[in-house]
Amino acid sequence: MRLRISSATRNCARQFLPLLAVLTLAVGGCAPAPRPPAPPKPPVAAAVEQEPQDLRDFPQNATALLAQASATAGLEAPFLSPEAQARFLERFRAAHFGPWAQANATFGPANALWGLGKLSANSHYGENLRPLGQGFRAEMEAQCQAWSYPSPVRMAIATSNTDLRVLPTIRPGFLKPTRPGEGYPFDYWQNSGVWAGTPLVVTHLSADGAWALVEARNAGGWVRVADIAYVDETFMALWRALPLLAVTREHTPVTAPADKGGVNLFDGRIGTVLPLLAEDESGYTALAPARGVDGQAVAVSVRIAKADAAAMPLAATPRNLARLADQVLGQPYGWGGYLQNRDCSALMLDVLAPFGLFLPRNSGQQAKAGEYVSFEGLTGPQKEALVLSRGVPLLTLLYKRGHIMLYLGQFQGRAAMLHAVWGLKTLSDAGAEGRKVIGRTAITSLEPGRELPEVARSGTLLEHMAGMTLLAPGGNPPATPDRTR
Repeated sequence: MRLRISSATRNCARQFLPLLAVLTLAVGGCAPAPRPPAPPKPPVAAAVEQEPQDLRDFPQNATALLAQASATAGLEAPFLSPEAQARFLERFRAAHFGPWAQANATFGPANALWGLGKLSANSHYGENLRPLGQGFRAEMEAQCQAWSYPSPVRMAIATSNTDLRVLPTIRPGFLKPTRPGEGYPFDYWQNSGVWAGTPLVVTHLSADGAWALVEARNAGGWVRVADIAYVDETFMALWRALPLLAVTREHTPVTAPADKGGVNLFDGRIGTVLPLLAEDESGYTALAPARGVDGQAVAVSVRIAKADAAAMPLAATPRNLARLADQVLGQPYGWGGYLQNRDCSALMLDVLAPFGLFLPRNSGQQAKAGEYVSFEGLTGPQKEALVLSRGVPLLTLLYKRGHIMLYLGQFQGRAAMLHAVWGLKTLSDAGAEGRKVIGRTAITSLEPGRELPEVARSGTLLEHMAGMTLLAPGGNPPATPDRTR
């Protein structure tokens, strides 16, 4: 943005420039002649050189990579048939609107309020890296009101992009901050993110009424009441009767029409799903939820351009998936949706949602979302050979405990993976554990960092891979979804 400078400011500057010159000369005359500065060190270049070689060898552009990997079939060849997509979309709709069909909470107190059981005086640290202490525990116990869980259920919808928290607080809960993987950004009170427009069921309220314990299609947790609105039967019937529209461009403004104030309702993200009212040459008319003054949801008609959204399911072509993936490549890693960024499993469910593919929230559950092929007893090279021979590009997940990746296809004879990764485990010569931080969504082989001695000592991702999941074996939808995390 060009900064506009007024004529008065320019005149004022002209008045002071001679004075500034005099002051500069005076100071220079009193000081000894400065030594020539030492050549600056190139910290940025050095940092890049220390990154895994994969980040330079593999194109950090899914369209370019898939153009090579799909050279025979092409970027327009479907990786799912329309019939298979229709079956997947039916499952997606059932899961998406599932919370509105609940008569009761699906979790008992121990599962719904598990954060209270994990909280102790010295096992979690706050934002000042000091133990949270007994006072915090007492506050959370009072707020959660475990003795009265569950409250009578109420149907609701997210009206903002918000967080599902383990406890009713925005304060973080880190484990031992000095240990790799247990400090920032691993806030253990962050369960997941949830995009605006997501149906919810409220099962409990905090003592102060500011937080609601909710269940969504693939996770549950505490959300701020200000980020949701309650829905009635008329609202739910309208929402469920319409086809679905998927946002396909990151940070698409979802804005009320001018006659409704023209205010921005929320930031549309890949993975945002809204009811579709109509389609014309210039775009789509959809419904978006807003929170009314009484806390009830209001349906607002919004316009979204054709370039920013697609009627679900989006045609399952490599070009379309690459277009989504390219928008999230390089984005910061976000544990549990921390700071509205994506971790590995959130990346998978958001990138695949526009195609009508439902996935649960965490990596372990996603590994069960299709036909699981175990790697038990295989060496690293045997695992990759199995991926290259049996894996279906764009429909195969690779799993190790705590991490999940999407198989894109072959690149120069290696399996190419799309994943959101925080870091690679390392071991020093003395055996001290650490992390080689990547901290973003990237395309790599199954062995990023294999050339780095500290990563090789710990073992590459490939060595620790447990198996792969074929999401559409025979074109069939996965099993009935599980919304636990």
